Amino acid sequence: MLKPLLRGTILGGLMAFLWSSVSWELFGWHEKPVHSFQNEDEVARVIESHAAESGVYLLPGSPWQTSMTGEQSKTARDELMKKMQNGPIVFAAIQRNGVKSSTQFFLMQLLSLLAAAFLLSWLLLQTSGLSYWRRVIFLGAIGLAASVIVDLPNWNWWGFSGTFTAVNLADNALTWIFAGLVMAKAGYRKTA
Repeated sequence: MLKPLLRGTILGGLMAFLWSSVSWELFGWHEKPVHSFQNEDEVARVIESHAAESGVYLLPGSPWQTSMTGEQSKTARDELMKKMQNGPIVFAAIQRNGVKSSTQFFLMQLLSLLAAAFLLSWLLLQTSGLSYWRRVIFLGAIGLAASVIVDLPNWNWWGFSGTFTAVNLADNALTWIFAGLVMAKAGYRKTA
């Protein structure tokens, strides 16, 4: 069981990395639903002066504090809802210091995909009686399910666009279908 797990992890992770490189670099479908700010330098200065540290930010921010009374909490919640109804709403990941090199992103992406391929290989090894194509479809369905779990809530709660969400759903399914083409041959049990 260890050899197929390692083969599935390595081959699947590398294939997923190859596909994600093609998907992002050649297709351009990830960039189309992402907008740029007008006066980007001005927006960057505002962020630098108002975001004290790197992290995830939400606008309007939550004013709740543990020391609030029930009435204060209700008033704060009402004010927050009013701001949310009027907009704008922003959900942002801010890295105040930028990045030194894109190499760290590619390395972390590869490690993340290897970790995912390990988990998917393990899941695949828990199955039996599936034909090659059913194993491929099984992995693609898991990729799609993972994307549904993450991307649909982002669309619902944070206003990620429908196009952005659809691209992520399709890309995650395709990533694990393509990785599944090699993972499904990595020494798994034959069909009954």
